[in-house]
Amino acid sequence: MFNLSEILQNAQGGKAVENLAQQFGITPDQAQAAVHALIPAISAGLSQKAAQPNALGSIISAIQDADLQASFSNPDAAQSDSAVQKGNDIIGNLFGSSHIANQIAQQASGVTGLRPDLLVQMLPVVVSIALGGFAQSLQNQGLGGAIGQLTGAAMQGGFGSPAGSGIFGMLTSFLGNLFGTPKTDEPSSSQGVLDKLTQMFQSGNLPTEITQSGLEDQIGKILGGKP
Repeated sequence: MFNLSEILQNAQGGKAVENLAQQFGITPDQAQAAVHALIPAISAGLSQKAAQPNALGSIISAIQDADLQASFSNPDAAQSDSAVQKGNDIIGNLFGSSHIANQIAQQASGVTGLRPDLLVQMLPVVVSIALGGFAQSLQNQGLGGAIGQLTGAAMQGGFGSPAGSGIFGMLTSFLGNLFGTPKTDEPSSSQGVLDKLTQMFQSGNLPTEITQSGLEDQIGKILGGKP
């Protein structure tokens, strides 16, 4: 099973961190620290959406977006105005407001020593690379067609159906195939599949300075305080 840390580590031929450093005028070590500090917030936002079937449509659509997919493999695409704007749109969807994104940047700044405004600028680029990599990982497993079908259905706003029916049934079937979870009409089975999706959005292995800094707890408090 892959996670956000692995996706970003493998992005742009394994050189995403170097490319971010060049783009934002910082050292590779600083860029790596920034990525590590932003991953928990992205993970928490995606995990919250995964727990809300009515909110999954926008995420499913985003991971199929061509600009975001290009961001994963091409640093020029990740730096394009289109990708950055879409990254900002995703951040708005995940966090609800720029105020929350700024709070997250403040917390990450305390861990990395980088300016909060710089981290705010980096966040949409990192998000676009991460979601583009998520799509690529699915395609590598032969599931590109399935996620494409979900995208079309998601754009019609059909994720609110009861478990086992309509697009929600398609979602649980798709994720069941991905994770080897049997599909049944029982709500508990559907919830189990969604739990697996949440696991897929996990941060992965982060350095000790991140895990011991209290950053994840602080991000949880920020996102938990959303209206």
